[in-house]
Amino acid sequence: MRRTNLLSFALIAAVLLPALATSPAAAQDPSGGERVAPDNVAPLMRRKLDRAKNILEGLTLEQFDKIASNARSLRLLSMEAGWNVVQTEEYRKQSDDFRRACNSVEKAADAKDIHRAALAYVSLTVRCVECHSYMRENKIKLAELEIQDHRTDKANLDHSDVLSSTVLP
Repeated sequence: MRRTNLLSFALIAAVLLPALATSPAAAQDPSGGERVAPDNVAPLMRRKLDRAKNILEGLTLEQFDKIASNARSLRLLSMEAGWNVVQTEEYRKQSDDFRRACNSVEKAADAKDIHRAALAYVSLTVRCVECHSYMRENKIKLAELEIQDHRTDKANLDHSDVLSSTVLP
């Protein structure tokens, strides 16, 4: 009975957490501003969401191959260049945690352990929510870093233009 209750809770959480993470309010700045992610990240995040939904479908139907292949696909998506939207230690940690959660889902599916796979999926969705919360909470700080990096790059370019245009006698 306890395992059934645990599985029921895990599946309910697995359904609700992605819905909360992908609601319009969650995707926007709390003050009602623009979306946090750059335009080029949106297609990658959509693919991520599709894979996560496929894992949930596999869990509900006990299709272990579907669970494992989509967990593997999610892990591989997280290694694409477009995934690394910021270069901070915390973002790297979040991405590593996400990959470990994907591995846990995949291993549980390979072992045909539906309960462990469901719990690993809940952990995976928590990783998504945690990272998206981090990105929203730090939007201003991260934007300032990006502007500062852009200014440094521009200053370096301007300096090199001055050097290249200097005529030596």
